[in-house]
Amino acid sequence: MNGSEELRAYATNLGRIGLEVAGEVDKVLKRGAQNIKTGLQENLRESKHFRQVAASISYDQIGDVRALGYEVGPDKDRHAGALANVAFFGTSRGGGTVDFDGPLREEEPRLVGYLQELLGRMGGDL
Repeated sequence: MNGSEELRAYATNLGRIGLEVAGEVDKVLKRGAQNIKTGLQENLRESKHFRQVAASISYDQIGDVRALGYEVGPDKDRHAGALANVAFFGTSRGGGTVDFDGPLREEEPRLVGYLQELLGRMGGDL
């Protein structure tokens, strides 16, 4: 194989792996989003005043193959979703007693570890 044939083969493999990686990365991110959603719901259910807000927590996929991601948080169109701001951030009269960032901080090292492991495995396929 000459240099240009090797380069074409490498580019073909890179394109194939890119699509495989996107699908696998999406699975990891979706699982992370679910874990964060569950953590937020658990935090809300532990609250005396805001447990009804737990049902408003959801996640949505954002982006596409080039920029994968998930948005996790309260859906204001769901029952008690509008109270989530008070639960997490409070008002001048109080509130802000539910930990909003904790589930993300808890999930971050696992998510990063899974992504590093995945990319390490996929990199070996080049």
